Amino acid sequence: MAAAAVAAVLILTAGGAWAWSSRTHAFIAERAGVRHPWYVNFPDLIRRENLPLLAPLHHHNAAPKTVVTREYVDRFRVEERDLVDPAAGGVVLRVPVPHPAGVLYRKIVDLYEAAQGKTGWEFDYYLFCIAHYIGDLSQPLHNCPYGDKAAADGRVYPEMGRWAREMHGEFDGALDPYLPLDDEGEGLFRSFLRRVVILSVDDLKEEIARVANDAIALAATCHGEGRIMTKREALHQAAASVSLLRAVLASLSRPATPLPDRPPVGLREKR
Repeated sequence: MAAAAVAAVLILTAGGAWAWSSRTHAFIAERAGVRHPWYVNFPDLIRRENLPLLAPLHHHNAAPKTVVTREYVDRFRVEERDLVDPAAGGVVLRVPVPHPAGVLYRKIVDLYEAAQGKTGWEFDYYLFCIAHYIGDLSQPLHNCPYGDKAAADGRVYPEMGRWAREMHGEFDGALDPYLPLDDEGEGLFRSFLRRVVILSVDDLKEEIARVANDAIALAATCHGEGRIMTKREALHQAAASVSLLRAVLASLSRPATPLPDRPPVGLREKR
């Protein structure tokens, strides 16, 4: 158990590996009203089990100048495919495979739909996953070309992709130096919060598109100017996730069940 706890701490504090740092993810969840906000970092641990299949749940490699719409959200999703396993005597395996450009936008919708009617620990599972992916949504570099991988339009954007790969860790931790927020930061953050109301899946898709489009635009601006986010921009992005997550929680209208007062050692904040 001690070794597992140490491994969890090392994974969660590895700054360049995730969308937003674990601390920023927890901040977003806490401000949205999620109890035990550090638990929303579990999806980043789980994806280590199969990066090719699970990493695309956390991002969408939108081409520059993409305009995300409700229809666009539905285009990039997880689809089941039949794969033959020679090692098992040619057994056909039914495997859910995400679109290679990333399925972040549709994944949030899928989780929202799956959470309907759930209670107890099942609802908690969906809650923590939704909170994590909505946090991912506002990180600009999870909405743009990455490395030498093809973007959603099938084209490779080597210059922007290389920049996004090199700068990813700095974007992940852009908000960390300002947490906990001082009075100035708190005022800025609160000024960026929006009242969002979700009454249907279409409403959710519209709000996902809004946050994604802002993130795509900010990624392009930062790339064009060769810089990372400013404090103001990072707070704006985090507030966008908080506003959307609050609306999702209100729409689901069901609180998470009580969990232990203290999170596991690997998920405790390190100061």
